[in-house]
Amino acid sequence: MQTDCSVIEPPAPSADRPAASHKENEFILWRMIDTVTDLAGMISGWSVFAVGIFVLYEVIMRAAFRAPTIWVTDVSTYILAWFCFMTAAYGLKTGSHIEVDVMTHSLAPRARSILHLTATVLVLLYVAIFAYFGWQMVWESYDRHQATPNLLHFPVWIVQLGLGIGMTIMVLQTVRGAALTIAKIRRLPSEAKQFVPAVMLLASMAAALFVLNEVSEIWGVIFLLVVLLFGGVPVFAALGLVGAGGFFFVFGGFDSLSQVAFMGYKSSGDFTLVALPLFVLSGYLLASGGIGEEVFDVVSKFIGHLPGGLVITSIVACAIFAAISGSSVATVATIGSIALPAMLKYGYDLKLALGSLAAGGTLGILIPPSGPMIIYSSITDESVGALFMGGVIPGLLLTLILAAYCAYAHLKSGSGKARMPKASWDERRAALRKGVWGLFAPVLVLGGIYTGIFTATESAAAVLVYAVFVNVITGRFSWRGMNVAMVEGTKSSSMILAIIIGAASMGAIFTQLQMPQLATAFVVDNNLPPWMVIAAVMIILGVLGMMLEVVSVLLITTPILYPLITGMGFSGLWFGIFLTVNMELALITPPVGMNLFVLRQMSGTHMRTVIMAAVPFILLITLFAILVAVYPPLSTWLPSRMGYK
Repeated sequence: MQTDCSVIEPPAPSADRPAASHKENEFILWRMIDTVTDLAGMISGWSVFAVGIFVLYEVIMRAAFRAPTIWVTDVSTYILAWFCFMTAAYGLKTGSHIEVDVMTHSLAPRARSILHLTATVLVLLYVAIFAYFGWQMVWESYDRHQATPNLLHFPVWIVQLGLGIGMTIMVLQTVRGAALTIAKIRRLPSEAKQFVPAVMLLASMAAALFVLNEVSEIWGVIFLLVVLLFGGVPVFAALGLVGAGGFFFVFGGFDSLSQVAFMGYKSSGDFTLVALPLFVLSGYLLASGGIGEEVFDVVSKFIGHLPGGLVITSIVACAIFAAISGSSVATVATIGSIALPAMLKYGYDLKLALGSLAAGGTLGILIPPSGPMIIYSSITDESVGALFMGGVIPGLLLTLILAAYCAYAHLKSGSGKARMPKASWDERRAALRKGVWGLFAPVLVLGGIYTGIFTATESAAAVLVYAVFVNVITGRFSWRGMNVAMVEGTKSSSMILAIIIGAASMGAIFTQLQMPQLATAFVVDNNLPPWMVIAAVMIILGVLGMMLEVVSVLLITTPILYPLITGMGFSGLWFGIFLTVNMELALITPPVGMNLFVLRQMSGTHMRTVIMAAVPFILLITLFAILVAVYPPLSTWLPSRMGYK
């Protein structure tokens, strides 16, 4: 350290200094991109909270003063459009965008990094197309003075501006990611055949595009989808690139790529989807306030002392938290972190404990509110409220089935002979007083929808404001905790919405190629009985669910299967519940079952142990899916009592 006041001579010129200066400038550039990305994510997260306030204001004005607003629905949809695009780069930066790594996880480090770089370049191609035509769309709307077709007459270009800005940030963040991957590759030692996986991906893409352009458009699209998904390209970009490839080779070359941006923008303007980030954010807020622990404590005080009481408590607590969060992963992560140590403390069988939590976590998408049901509604225009009500009876019945099996399996295993002490009524009342806030959240959501006080989207706004109120009233509120919830909620929502946007252009190609009509014609021409079609659908969903996560499976299959199933005379409402039950299996089937990964990390056990623990529950939920298939009133009776068709 220099301690005197003498003049310091400048260092002699060196050949290393330009390189060092270049690295410093590069570091500053990446920091600037990250700062802009973080700022966009933070503002977007808080904008969702503002939407919750707006929607609840609409409910109050309509219900209490009979004076509904003319602006809340439209403004909320505009904010959602901005949220979709402004958070995409934040999702990329935080690693929340998912990819299928079934074929790539076992590659050597340098080969995997080179393949990842290739996938990143493909992502860059997709987002660059999106940004270019997005800005073109903004300029055309501005130049033509287009206004929204509602009472607000809001300038369309302002709504679309979020697309242009968000995708530009996404381009910069993708370039940053590519540069970091290149730097990583340089640090890794050279390997034999290190370029082979990347070359195979590009060669397979070329083959798929050849089939698409020269042989069969339908098989070419399917081939391209498989190549991109299993080549390690993030799911949102893989689906979007399938749409881009279809538009380019089938419907008119470069200019037709404008449909990628248009379809993505159009998909972001669905008011139904507003419920998605609202429910996600409210789940994080309630979980951060300790609601999961309180719910588990209440249930354990009443049944924890019974034989197998803790494993049954885990199932029931998962069911209750499912009605708060709408997310299976959030359910298993929150309840599992409390229940697993408790079960192991009292000597419960490890496999039964893991299996019960894996299966209990799947209730997060069946018991409303349900993210997959919201997405299904957005695709099919089935009522979200009807789907939520349709999931109540199957959700409660599956909870009872899982609890009964857990009790039987526990008694059969002979483990866990040490029981929790039986709680006194004073302890139970104390637990109820403390846990009433969490127990009331499902009542607020389902009761509000059932009584007609508010719609499914409005219930999401109500529970979001309720979550903040609970944290304030219980003394758990802090701005730091609020910011953390905003960050986590934004990460989760950005991943889902990016996939929806990518799937929009792919779905348009499916429709243009008449794939739903061809599937229906195949069934009719071959005179296939309904049971065989439903069995085939279950097999297809099961296979896809083993390799893709829930949102991707829904967005790939629903545009094709929904017209087929409803064309055969089945209820679209019933099919939504049937599809959701099958998606529960996707959460616990290897190698991509999300709940399995959460439990492996939580327990520190080998993945094989977690998979084997889930096997009995996979069979159980499969049988339950068959029950839902053969007896549709399980799904349709309650909605029909409320006037839904």
